[in-house]
Amino acid sequence: MSRLQNLEELVKNLSAELHQARVAGSHSVHGSASPSSTQAWPAQPQQAASPASTGSNSQAHRQPGRLIPGDLGQSQYVASGFWSQISDELDSLKIETERLVDGESDTSDDEVSPPATNPSTLELDRTPAQRHAFMFGSNLRQQASVRDCQPLPSQVPFLIDIFATNVNTIAQVAHIPTVRKLIREVPGGDLSALTSTDSALMFAIYYAAVTSMEEADVRLNFGTTKAKLNLKFRVGFEQAMASADFLNNPTLVLVQAIAIFLFLARRHDSPRFIWMMAGIAIRMAQAIGLHRDGSHFPNLTPYEIEMRRRVWWALIMIDARASGDQGTDLTILQDGFDTQLPLNINDNDISVDTKVMPEEREGITDMTITQVSCGLVDVERKMIANQKEGPASPEMSSAVFDQLFARLDHSYLRYSNPNGDIIYWVGVIIARLVAAKMTLVLYLPTIMSAPQELSSNQQRDRLLVAAIEVAEYNHALNDEEKCKHWRWVFQTYTHIYAIVYLLLSATQRPWSPLLERAWFALQSQWLIPAQYKADKTVNIWVPIRKLTVKARRHRDAEFRRLRQDPAAVQRLDEEYRQTTQPASPGPFPGQDNIECIRSRWLGIVTLSPGAFQSTYPAALGPTVDGIYGHRASQPPGSVPGTAPAIVPTSAGLEPWLWAENEPASGVFSDLGVNEMDILDMDLDTDIDWSSLLATAELG
Repeated sequence: MSRLQNLEELVKNLSAELHQARVAGSHSVHGSASPSSTQAWPAQPQQAASPASTGSNSQAHRQPGRLIPGDLGQSQYVASGFWSQISDELDSLKIETERLVDGESDTSDDEVSPPATNPSTLELDRTPAQRHAFMFGSNLRQQASVRDCQPLPSQVPFLIDIFATNVNTIAQVAHIPTVRKLIREVPGGDLSALTSTDSALMFAIYYAAVTSMEEADVRLNFGTTKAKLNLKFRVGFEQAMASADFLNNPTLVLVQAIAIFLFLARRHDSPRFIWMMAGIAIRMAQAIGLHRDGSHFPNLTPYEIEMRRRVWWALIMIDARASGDQGTDLTILQDGFDTQLPLNINDNDISVDTKVMPEEREGITDMTITQVSCGLVDVERKMIANQKEGPASPEMSSAVFDQLFARLDHSYLRYSNPNGDIIYWVGVIIARLVAAKMTLVLYLPTIMSAPQELSSNQQRDRLLVAAIEVAEYNHALNDEEKCKHWRWVFQTYTHIYAIVYLLLSATQRPWSPLLERAWFALQSQWLIPAQYKADKTVNIWVPIRKLTVKARRHRDAEFRRLRQDPAAVQRLDEEYRQTTQPASPGPFPGQDNIECIRSRWLGIVTLSPGAFQSTYPAALGPTVDGIYGHRASQPPGSVPGTAPAIVPTSAGLEPWLWAENEPASGVFSDLGVNEMDILDMDLDTDIDWSSLLATAELG
């Protein structure tokens, strides 16, 4: 009886506290800014370990919450102090009850289950696999069993190795020694003996391994097509997740599994699907408290603390990319978590049996690339958050870029050997690509909404150079054979800001050598991932294709004009020599791209390439071999030197951007846009590019 009285008193006290909290919350929302909104930004590189430390008013710091243990090792995160104290009282009641009734079972299911009654619906009588099949688009009448989707036991070690090299090096969501131990301990090698939760993790690994591979490698190693194997493992993953009842019983392993799946599904699936599923994954993570650093919970082991950090930061990266793809705000807010970055350690430094948290290492470890990736995303998140307070100043932008490279140097470059180290090269190229992209993200929306603010050619050239660098660095990453096993990462990024500004420049500016280089950059087969061109619901592509038609017309008209105006040619040539040039590799590998582009441009505008001295005669004239791996040739009946029909031929990439003969084909077939609409559209009045960019991606 005294216990019940305690509960009543507790409810009264907490009701009063709740009222006070609401009053305080209204003041914090409508009153003065919190310390997190006024602190100096950007943070120094050494502060990166606590990216979400945003002051005493942070929601994450104000309510520590608790992990409430459940059945089968599952835990539920409770943020409210009310429910935490209620749990304590119920635990005490349970202990006293067990003393009175020895042996009586008491489970969480018993506590919440209502008395048995005649059911009014049969919906809840279905198995979890049936209930959640709609989530993954499965056909209920043709559900494959998990056993049917399993790989051969002899293939599993190979798949894990591929996953470790291609995927986990970048993401580090899974602890490979633990995964290998899990497979070794399967009774008799029967993979169907795994629990649904462990099966979900393994199928996510199988799916990720195959998705990260190229078609030829899949055929060579598995004797089947990549598409068939992808589907097989994806169905297995979906069935295992559904059987594990992932929506009602999320666990750390299930969040691991869905994070791995989402990382790789971005390569082929709809961006909208990834964004929706990312929201579910984040909710699962919050349900088990991954947004709170594991050090707050004394019952967690060092292994659990570290893996919770890895999985949460993986979701932060997924959220940044998925939200950017859809043009939405981030789901994970900057002050909505305090989970620290994972430690810079090797996989062998920690295991399930580790009792003491390992010391962080200096230098390159298994986690270094993931830490760098998390750092880059953290910088992007801060920039996006600060953009809402107004356009960035040049000083702030410079500080951001300094922080970006300082973090990269502090974490990785100073320990690396730049000679022949492909990882070093990839790290530098990605950092430069991000810096160029952030230049566009910071300045382009303001310029698009108020073009008069872009008053000088120098400012125009700065943005054009940044857009060229984004396209050329992106091409370099995708085209490099030594890092093709990471191509799956590069192909999940889109660069709408760069594409839009390159095309806008190509419709408005005098056709200088720099603009000709921008035209080359637009012809990269890697610039637009296949899944975006396949998604005909993405409204950005219609105006981009229309803008491409206008840019091609402008280029042809400019060449005709310049051939009649030698003085204009000389003036543009002199301006080009004084313009800051892109630092990216350019379309002529191993050659002086600045001079090659200039010589080609001079040859086209004068129709007499032999009159100009050039170290690279192969770069002259209207036909160019080796530009981004394509062969350019003159379309029949066209003006010599104008608009070469360069068509990407890579598997899975339709040449929609460069289609000359059928401008209404491809993405237009399902959008009700006819050829005359494309050719006759006035882009300056019919398209609100500022609004379009506001709904475009940042990833």
